[in-house]
Amino acid sequence: MRIGYTHADVYDRESDYWQDIEDAQNAQLEAQKNLSKAATNDKQIQNNINGIVPQEGEK
Repeated sequence: MRIGYTHADVYDRESDYWQDIEDAQNAQLEAQKNLSKAATNDKQIQNNINGIVPQEGEK
């Protein structure tokens, strides 16, 4: 039976913890980009439906 953790075990658990946080932050940023892109696309579609033509230089 093993009691306690080795230094390597603690390091691995801490590394996993920080990697999970980084992964979650990256996923959140990606989701925000996708929402922003979807909102832009939705606006363009709505403008097309309403017959609004973007001004030069506008995307």
